[in-house]
Amino acid sequence: MKKKALAAAILAATTLSAAPAFAAQNPFKDIPKDHWAYDAVSMLAKDGVIDGYGDGQFSGDKLMNRYEMAQIVAKAAEKYGSVQPKDKGAINKLKKEFSAELKDMDFRLTNVESDVQDLKKNQSSFKWYGDARFRYMNNKNGMYFKDRRAPGGLSDGSEYEKSAHKIDKRIRLGLWGEPTKNVSVQGRLKVEDSTDNHDGWNNGTVEDNNNGKFGYDQLEFTWHAKNGYEVAAGRMQKTFGQGLVYWENPIDGISLKKWFGDKGNVQFGWGDMSAENWGAGSDHTKWCPSFFADGRLNLSKATSLTATYLKTNSDGYSTVTSVDEWGWLHSWGKSQKYYLNQMAFGLESQLAPKWHINAEYVRNNVAGSGRVNKDGFWTRLSYGKQDWSKANTWKIYAEYAALGNYAVDSTGWAHHLNFAGGNGYGSDNGGARGWGAGLTYMLAKNTNLDLAYYKMRPYDTSFGTYRDQGYAAFVFSF
Repeated sequence: MKKKALAAAILAATTLSAAPAFAAQNPFKDIPKDHWAYDAVSMLAKDGVIDGYGDGQFSGDKLMNRYEMAQIVAKAAEKYGSVQPKDKGAINKLKKEFSAELKDMDFRLTNVESDVQDLKKNQSSFKWYGDARFRYMNNKNGMYFKDRRAPGGLSDGSEYEKSAHKIDKRIRLGLWGEPTKNVSVQGRLKVEDSTDNHDGWNNGTVEDNNNGKFGYDQLEFTWHAKNGYEVAAGRMQKTFGQGLVYWENPIDGISLKKWFGDKGNVQFGWGDMSAENWGAGSDHTKWCPSFFADGRLNLSKATSLTATYLKTNSDGYSTVTSVDEWGWLHSWGKSQKYYLNQMAFGLESQLAPKWHINAEYVRNNVAGSGRVNKDGFWTRLSYGKQDWSKANTWKIYAEYAALGNYAVDSTGWAHHLNFAGGNGYGSDNGGARGWGAGLTYMLAKNTNLDLAYYKMRPYDTSFGTYRDQGYAAFVFSF
């Protein structure tokens, strides 16, 4: 009888157009007001066997046609095994009275199911999607590391007194599909560059290695095996924990993931992370082999705990150069190998319908030279109800971060923060500490504007202070 209940829902949308072609009897014939079926249905409604038809409302004084009554009978028959004997008798009597309509409903459902299957056979499973982003970043007066003097720099530090800013542009086009049962494939092309890129050194312009950069950041094959297992291989897109370690970035390798229903999941994998930012050198031939593990435990529908582990062993010749807080390279900066041994523990909770919090602690257990600060912490509290499918929805947020100079990747910017998190991974320029506030607003469906302001200083305060930082991003997705 479950099939008949499904048919009732379909008939609500198809009866007017299709009924004359199928019904053996006139489906629009009203049932007389004194017909016994009304009393039987009223009894079933009173006993809680049915709660109505169509829009879910049953009214004893509404005149019904035979098809409307048949829909109610189908719903009542769904609960036949759990009702009182008197209700079973009423259901049996109603089924006999409206047997022709019930058979007709079965016939219609069979035809609808056949049509759906035909549509699926003739419809490709592959879907296109994409996004475009314009992003502007500014660091007031360019005071990235006050009281630090570059070789050959001016003794009074005035070379740092200019505003630093740049504009990033990026567009991505992706394809997702299921070529066969339990197998999915996803690929994405990306092109990005930056303009108006000034580093704050007497308003000097910085050459950006991403100008005109075109390539792919995903080509991932996933086998959705039995019992909640997933095996992925290729250039995978990965996000770990709350995003301090790795957020929507590529890894060339393989991973195994296990889902535990709504209780959470755990994944392990190995791969080369140079697909994102570790391909050091002009030839981009260096590599960064890595092992990762990531898990999520859902304590409730509203609250989750996360744990992440990432260990890399970069190529012996793969070094990076220190950068300032927004990612500009300084050729005189300290070179540092990309050795990561990060552990992160996070929390995410929907505190109330409009209140949400994320928090994560990270520690990078590696040896370093100079001043070494391995610990980091970040949290964001947001208020609002932003919906990418609806215009004029929004949320506001406040953030706090305290990130040591070794805590996160502040050169490759593998995390998802709006600021780099320091003056370059392993740099002696102090990491980053401070707070920020922002607004994200849907200008139209799938069209977002994100504005933020940050007041930052080095994690190690002996290096002075950063100045005010501004961030604005416009993103469109399809």
